[in-house]
Order: sequence, then C-alpha cells, then structure tokens
Amino acid sequence: MSKIKTVKGTHDILEEDSYFFDEVISKATSLCKLLDYKKIQTPILEFSNLFSKTLGLSSDVVSKEMFAFIDQGGEHLTLRPEGTAPVARALVSNSLHEKQNQKFFYYGPMFRREKPQAGRLRQFNQFGVEYFNQPSFLCDIEVIFLANKLMNELNISEYVNLEINTIGNFNSRKKYQEKLIQYLHPYRNELSDQSKKRLIKNPLRILDSKNETDKKILSQAPRIGDFLDKESQIFYEGLKELLVKLKVRFIENSKLVRGLDYYNHSVFEFISKEEKAQNTVLAGGRYDGLVETITGKDICGVGWALGIERIILMVKKKLSVKNKIIISIFSTSDNLNHEIFKIISDLKDLKFISLNIIYGGNLKKKFVKANKLKSSGCIILGEDEYKKKELIYKDFITGNQLIIKGSSIKEFLQKEHFKNE
Repeated sequence: MSKIKTVKGTHDILEEDSYFFDEVISKATSLCKLLDYKKIQTPILEFSNLFSKTLGLSSDVVSKEMFAFIDQGGEHLTLRPEGTAPVARALVSNSLHEKQNQKFFYYGPMFRREKPQAGRLRQFNQFGVEYFNQPSFLCDIEVIFLANKLMNELNISEYVNLEINTIGNFNSRKKYQEKLIQYLHPYRNELSDQSKKRLIKNPLRILDSKNETDKKILSQAPRIGDFLDKESQIFYEGLKELLVKLKVRFIENSKLVRGLDYYNHSVFEFISKEEKAQNTVLAGGRYDGLVETITGKDICGVGWALGIERIILMVKKKLSVKNKIIISIFSTSDNLNHEIFKIISDLKDLKFISLNIIYGGNLKKKFVKANKLKSSGCIILGEDEYKKKELIYKDFITGNQLIIKGSSIKEFLQKEHFKNE
C-alpha cells in the first residue's frame, strides 16, 4: 500500500516549528493589541472577481497562481492568495469604514499555485496589518514602526534590512512609467522573456527583475525619484525624516516597486541578509486605490504582510525552545483512574507544566513509559495514599520520593517549575 503524502507545496507544522509558529503569532498579536489594532478573520474562500479586480487579470497571481474553480452552483470561487483585498472587502461589507478605529490585524493560510521551493509554499501562512482611511504618512510610519518592533521582539533585527522607496502619487507614477517604457523600448529584444511580457502589461515590475541582463539594462534607467511632484516629495521626505528620528535604520532602494495601479507613495520590505532566492520576510506599502477598485468607495490604506514560514526559518536559529516540564501522573490501581481526572480538574493555569496521564500496564511499565516521555517526575495515586488524601511524587532527576497533600498539589507543581527553570 502506497504511503499517503501531503499535497505538493504544502506541509505539516510539527513539534518545534509549531512552537515557533505560536511564538511569532503571539508576539505580533501583542504588539498589534498594544497599538489598538483589531483582530479580523476573513473567509478562506472569496469570489474570484475580488482578486481579478484588485490584482489585475495580467498579474502572475491571477493568471497563473490562483487556486480558482467553479462550484456546483456555478459560482466562481478562489482560495485567497493574499490577505489585503479580503480585509478591504470586509471593511465595506461590514460598514467598518464608518467606525472611528479602522486598524486591523489578521493571520491565517493563503494559497498560490507557485513552484514550491525553500520559503515558498502553495499553502503558506501570513500575519498582516491594515490601516484604513488615514492619508497621512504618519500612518505609514506607524505600520513600519510596528514591523520594526516585531523584528526586535523576535530577536532578528540584526539579520534583516529595511528597504524603502516611493512610487509617488498616481500622476507622478504615470509620468515615470511613460519615461521608463521609452527608455526600455530600444532594449525590448534583449530583455528576459518575463520582462518582455511586463513591458506590455506591468512595466514597473521590470525594475524588480533578478535577470542579470535586465539588471545591466536597468543600470542607466531613469529613476522614479526624478519624477516626483511636490506632494510626493513632501510625503517621502517626511517619512524618511521621521524614521531617522525614531532611529529606525533603512536603506533606500530605488528599484523597490509594486506593479499594481492601486499602490502609491511608500513601499517597503524587510529583507533577509542571507543570500537566497526568497529573502523577503515582510512586505508592505500604501494602497490608496484598492478599496475604490473593489467597492467604489474612496478609502485609502496602508499595511504589510509577513510570511510566517519564512520568519520561522530565521527565528528558529535565534530563539531557544522553552519546553514545558512534563510530569506523568498515574494510579497504582485501575479502580482509581477516574480520581486522576478529579485531581486535574482542580488544576488551572498550569502554563509551565504538561501533565501526561498514563493508563494500563503494571507499575514498572508505567515508570518506563514516564521515562520515555522525558518526564521530570511522576505523580502516583496509591490506594493507601488515596484514603489519606495524599499523593506520591517521584522525582526522576534526583531520585527522591516524597508524600504530598492532595490539596497542595498546585503549589507543589509551581515549586517544581521554578526548581527546573
């Protein structure tokens, strides 16, 4: 019988990785709550036109990477490939744009039919924040500040660089795009196949090309900074000035872009210093035209998304796993097994200890199993002790054995925790 495997590009999150997964979510959530971001959860399934409207039919995500299908009722549905468009849709669907606080955070699985490789999966997890209805660059500062603080909290700030750029407002970008096309036109036959397609559909994305020939051609290309109008200049200079005052280190990257029409002004990424293909761990920017594309309502926004699996690849090298202390618990008689549950039902908030109940087998086998589970010790409910409302504790580290009162079990376990710290 053949072994059942996971679907290509998906993975199980097990043991140690699960700890790091929870750690990233916990730290990011705490920071978001500190700044009064509200948690939002959107469905994994959305109508396909939500993404074709926002990402564009010509984008790689829509044309090649979406898991889209028609259901039995004839509805065109898609497994969400990213989180911003669904949150923007939810903003208007639930009239959240009428509330004072329009700051949100989310996390969960996303789906793209990409070629699987290190740091790139077909089902992957993201944590993201979105800040709507505030046109000031101070909101861009807030979400960048939040992302930078998260890098510090995860102890990986020294392993990443913050890269920033401006793509200007819509008028500035339009003028720049015309000049870029003019510059690239004589080189159109020398460009990579991907850049040839982008020259027609999405010229700004050529700036992000990893092809060496493309890079050489782009070395003399016009820069968007030379086409910024006064509004765009004020926005970008104000952003940089405040980042400096906040001592948030950044690198200006004039080739950092977003190819979609609804993006404007600030774009930024946290890039791993390690040389590898998938080195962007967090990416964001301002998207003032997104909500209007979906709903017709002119609501600006800025946000970012973090790839949890990519972060875990970095974090697991920097953080040590603080495993809970495992203590096994069993009775000397099957007639007393139900009493174990009574003992456990009175134990609350034991965040520092895991209790493992052992059933069946003689006393020797139970001790053997407790050792295999890497228990620090075991609580034993004996028949004589039960009558006296007492318990036996066997310490596997010291070899000591002692009697404890059943009523003081929680206090005893707390002492065991601190002893093993």
